[in-house]
Amino acid sequence: MKLPARVTICEVGTRDGFQIEPDFIPTEQKVEVVDLLADAGLPRIEVTSFVHPKVVPQLRDAEAVMARIARRPGTRYAALVPNDKGAVRAVDAGVDAIHTVVSASESHNLANVNMTIAESMEKLRAVMQVAERAKVSVGCGVSTSFGCPFEGDVPLGQLESVVRRLTDIGAHAIGLADTTGMANPRQVARVFEHLMPKFPAIEWTLHTHDTRAMAIPNILAAMEYGVTNFDASIGGLGGCPFAPGASGNVCSEDLVHCLSAMGIETEIDLDRLIAVSRRVQAIVGRTLPGQIVKAGKSTRRYPLPDTVASRLPAARA
Repeated sequence: MKLPARVTICEVGTRDGFQIEPDFIPTEQKVEVVDLLADAGLPRIEVTSFVHPKVVPQLRDAEAVMARIARRPGTRYAALVPNDKGAVRAVDAGVDAIHTVVSASESHNLANVNMTIAESMEKLRAVMQVAERAKVSVGCGVSTSFGCPFEGDVPLGQLESVVRRLTDIGAHAIGLADTTGMANPRQVARVFEHLMPKFPAIEWTLHTHDTRAMAIPNILAAMEYGVTNFDASIGGLGGCPFAPGASGNVCSEDLVHCLSAMGIETEIDLDRLIAVSRRVQAIVGRTLPGQIVKAGKSTRRYPLPDTVASRLPAARA
């Protein structure tokens, strides 16, 4: 496999995960998790979202969270925004980066933000202007890049058209999202093989959901094409409230464990990350999908039963 020596992971659990929890997570616990993630070495954290509280009530404390987190040098703190009003709020709250989203399919865009793709592009143009004035970087996500829960397959030409419209309004960083876990590794390879030569100046990110247990295989496929930026969610939290059947994002500690086992650098302390996952499980009050928390790292060793140990050659000697 032709894989990069290092990758960058953006933690999205405190936004993508916490936004769909049935019970409101207190502000102090959100702040605690963000700080623990930063202490574990996460280089990028999507902390929250500046949306109307009626739309996403679980993140109605976005300003308070941003005001109370301990800013770790080396960590970039971002927030998702739907429009220029959200962008202004995010800038005023001191974010390091703004994340936006538009869907590759019209039906999902209408379900997600109640706008056509064309209408979203106008909103995103205004967001870019706010960010430019504030000298804040912008990352543009494209939902349903690999399939739509309402329309099925999203033609590659349609995805390319959305990416081109984003570059036309000034996007330099674009994330392709497998919103409902419909992608497969061959498809991921085909998409990046098609798009990367057409948009050589773009910094690409892959955002995966593990709905059908394909997230890490899809990440590996993207890595073979030179993609080095990936979103992940602590414990595998998350899903999309506007995409039927969507389960959580790829689990952060599972992904870091996989990369570490292959000798790929992330600069994330896996033991600390596992501890954060356990803390998040306690906060949400249920077992999360992540596997490493349950099984332990692959380097974990167990004591031999006495009946086995006594029969080993070394024991007899």
